[in-house]
Amino acid sequence: MSTGNPRIHFQRPVFEEIRGKGYTPVDMHLHSHHSDAANGISSIISRAKQLGIGVAITDHNEIQGVIEAYSYEKSTDTLIIPGIELSALEGPHILVYFYSPGDLREFFDQYIRGKKGKSEYMAVQLTVENILDAAESYRCVTVAAHPYGYFGINRGVLKCIRNNVLPAGIIDRFDGIEVICGGMSDDLNDQAACYAGAHDFPVTGGSDSHVLPSIGSVVTCVKADTVEGFLDGVLAKESIVIGSTVDLRFKCMTAGVIAWNYIPFTCSSLQVHYEQNMPRLIRYVKDLLR
Repeated sequence: MSTGNPRIHFQRPVFEEIRGKGYTPVDMHLHSHHSDAANGISSIISRAKQLGIGVAITDHNEIQGVIEAYSYEKSTDTLIIPGIELSALEGPHILVYFYSPGDLREFFDQYIRGKKGKSEYMAVQLTVENILDAAESYRCVTVAAHPYGYFGINRGVLKCIRNNVLPAGIIDRFDGIEVICGGMSDDLNDQAACYAGAHDFPVTGGSDSHVLPSIGSVVTCVKADTVEGFLDGVLAKESIVIGSTVDLRFKCMTAGVIAWNYIPFTCSSLQVHYEQNMPRLIRYVKDLLR
């Protein structure tokens, strides 16, 4: 698969080659056991060291994984990008990366902590616009996560725009687009990559790992080894994204882990799905009856 975009490569990352060209590879989308994954923080850091990559721990509506990672004694020589993946009220997921863990903590305490629902990993009581408004008060980078995902539900900004859930202009408020997400299909990643290329967006990518073996399957590469330099490089459109969809075995493992973590929130999660998808179903039925 090829988009013709020199910044996006659908292939397995070879970290020695990436580092040999002066780039720092970072998996910019992965989860820990502080949200709906099996990965412990020490295991994530150890895996990152083994591969020679940096990580952004982007738990769903939660920052404890990031805080723990920064306090972990063996993480000092691993590049850690402070981040969070927020689930907006309308359905889309938004990745927000901060230049300091202090800013991330302040943002979380002021805008997110009190807005979490009964299903902690699903929608917060903030719209996409609310989240972007709040982020404007901080030095951070907002990225549309897996913009065309998932199957059957509105978990991507561009999918919501296509389904008339969000206005078309909302995408222009984002700093970047996640063009390769390990949890998405090749086709959905290709659509995201083509959109980013056609509209000249900064690009990122990450594994969306919920299990250790998939960490590093997708990386964002910038010629910088500090948080500031790395995020500035993304905004300056200097990043290269390398990777592909996660192996089917790991997707099956991921599905099991996520399902297990959602069991305590089954009823509240179903309520969220109902609230987010019923308006789309009603519009669809009305269109059929016209």
